[in-house]
Amino acid sequence: MFDGIMDEEIEQSVETVDTETMQKYYPNYLSISNVIKLTLDMYVDPSNLFSNCAYIYGDNLYITDENGNIAFIDCEMKYTPNATEIKRRHAEYKRTGGHYAKHDNMDAGHFGVQLGQHPSISMEQDAIMNRYGTWRTFEREWIKLLKEGHQINVKAVFVDDGAESTYSSFWCICETIDGIEGDAYPLLNEADQF
Repeated sequence: MFDGIMDEEIEQSVETVDTETMQKYYPNYLSISNVIKLTLDMYVDPSNLFSNCAYIYGDNLYITDENGNIAFIDCEMKYTPNATEIKRRHAEYKRTGGHYAKHDNMDAGHFGVQLGQHPSISMEQDAIMNRYGTWRTFEREWIKLLKEGHQINVKAVFVDDGAESTYSSFWCICETIDGIEGDAYPLLNEADQF
């Protein structure tokens, strides 16, 4: 998984996590000691996520590391037209994910409420990247494809920069569209990457 982007290829776990209708593998360097199934009506404090936990929302999987920061996602994107209303009911996401937040010029970024992701789960995203840059470009393209009837899965790993914070300086994402796995994309969590 993510071969050629990370220093070493990420090997998948032997175990799987059961989501609503799927079994999902995850990077073998992560361990899971707790599983929490979320519903839309559940509120999670993203600044106080459990360590080594698999959070499940439908067929979306979010796994935290030993610091309680999001380290891996495996998400089935679904177009959600009422995202603004959902976010309005879940203002807790603005606290950002992980133990310590937040750095200057960062947003409490979602993985896409309009893409069917849980509104409480967020992490620090550079404000420019989140609103206008690389991540926003991906979101717009995924929304367009979903409206056209395509199926989209997004997997991502987030690299801990060693500080005790929610901030991940380097992401790697891989999109699968209609069952065809695409390239892996490295993303720097900064404004200069478009």
